[in-house]
Amino acid sequence: MLRARPLWMLLLLVGIAACDRGPSPEAAKPPATPPVAETPATPPAEKPYTQGYVIELAPGQTPADIRTAADEVFDAVVSVEPLFPDANPADDPENLSRIYRLRVADPPMPEQRPWDNAYALRERGGFLQVEPDTDDTLIEAQKRSAATACFGDEGVPAPTDPAWSLDADHMAVRSARQIAPPPGGKRLGEGVRICHPDSGWTDHIDLDGVRIDRSATLNLMEGGNDARDPLGYSGNPGHGTKTGSVLISDGGFGASSGTTAPGTVVGLAPKATLVPIRTFNSVVRILDSNVARAVRHATTAKCDVLSMSLGGRMFFGLERAINDAVRRDVIVVNAAGNCIGIVVAPASYDNAIAVAATNVDNKPWKGSSKGRAVDIAAPGEDVYVADAVQGQQGTRSSPGNGTSFATAAVAGAAADWIAFHGPARIKAAQGSRTRRDVFLKAMQASARVPPGWDAQRYGAGILNLDGLLRQPLGAPVNELRAPPRDDTIDLLSRTLDRDPADIREGVKRMLNQPQDLDAALQQYGPELLDLAARDSEAFVRAMQPPQPGALQAPNAALKPIASRALIVRMDGAP
Repeated sequence: MLRARPLWMLLLLVGIAACDRGPSPEAAKPPATPPVAETPATPPAEKPYTQGYVIELAPGQTPADIRTAADEVFDAVVSVEPLFPDANPADDPENLSRIYRLRVADPPMPEQRPWDNAYALRERGGFLQVEPDTDDTLIEAQKRSAATACFGDEGVPAPTDPAWSLDADHMAVRSARQIAPPPGGKRLGEGVRICHPDSGWTDHIDLDGVRIDRSATLNLMEGGNDARDPLGYSGNPGHGTKTGSVLISDGGFGASSGTTAPGTVVGLAPKATLVPIRTFNSVVRILDSNVARAVRHATTAKCDVLSMSLGGRMFFGLERAINDAVRRDVIVVNAAGNCIGIVVAPASYDNAIAVAATNVDNKPWKGSSKGRAVDIAAPGEDVYVADAVQGQQGTRSSPGNGTSFATAAVAGAAADWIAFHGPARIKAAQGSRTRRDVFLKAMQASARVPPGWDAQRYGAGILNLDGLLRQPLGAPVNELRAPPRDDTIDLLSRTLDRDPADIREGVKRMLNQPQDLDAALQQYGPELLDLAARDSEAFVRAMQPPQPGALQAPNAALKPIASRALIVRMDGAP
């Protein structure tokens, strides 16, 4: 039998971590009283496992076929379970009901690599797709020069007005709140549901617990449906409280500047309902299949907006879940990434709305990812956000940096837009389009475009809520909607910010000029996407033609992290 290897494949979430200026004085204090938390639901018992894989069955296949193939590849199969247990085969154009999660407990074997095991499973079972399901991160990415952009403020103090990002020179939220909605419309996101995969929620004056639908929350970390953030762990504790405050905090505006009670933060959609989904402890370490399940939960929980301040490697289960959500009129908003130099998934997907970050000068934040995948920008540097505190209700806020906060702002604006026009009026204006299509068009048409703005790298402009609400919905458009452009070449183009034609020629060189490039991409495309995210610089070099006198082939830096099967292909095997 083949032996399994360690789970070292990346989840490239380094680009999403919010780079805060540091905890507030309150956040640094020990809790005054022992933590008091709701009794969590008892998670189901689960056997330990060492590796995971996600598999798409071909028509007519059953989970028993997975078990048979897995027993030929691994010594210790732990479980085979549907990735989306509630998917209805009768209404399933994305084939979610045919996607399963395999877990095995084989001891790590250095000579085996996850993608080689994935290829072995696919060959033995005749499955449509097999990919590793990992929660690893790429530490090396933090060593790149771009990563330094996230740290330090170069001696520039944060703006003293906590509402600066909401004023007329930025997102124009203050003036937008004076606009009367049309008949049947509502203000401040009222009646709209926002699903929020993040670290969970905590008690904070800027995160009103009344606005949280606890009957629909979900915990993908410990199990059950209590999505409270336990804090006190290594990673990004309190991240969900920070981003959640940008979404629904009920603070008000001062007469000319500043904010008013209940707290310090002014949320974009303070009357919306929040559905937290506890999905990670660290924004740089998230299990692929859990992110996909979080997206699916947003659909089944009847959310209108999905705010995803996270990201990582491209994964077909996540892509399918997003496409299904958008088809059902969920607006999916995603962080472009921080400090990594590329746009990460799921922001790189065609159906996602990718958000970059700006600063008080209406210029791109130095740590924001950029590229042709970005749709819009919003303030993300020195944005005031709530600080979580363990064991008591938080009351403090502090400025933080990251596309995480820009993403929450755009998601909150989407909730405002849906409430303002009302779902029925938006549906009538859609025609054959999705709600996401109509929203994106209106947001980009109304965006603020500063002088010298690079629309090719940072989207159409900066979110302008006043302009967005005033933008007419327009007449319905009835035309055949093209499917998402999420093939390997398009995804590489968006991730690496390069022309698709150049990507195609470069990949052909990398794969040693295969006679049928499309067939080779069908076989190796997911791994190529993975490698491009893990080390974009090495991937770009591997696409270049050999240089006379060079000591190494262009793909030399890529081979140590590639599967043995792909190395053979790069060396010229048919």
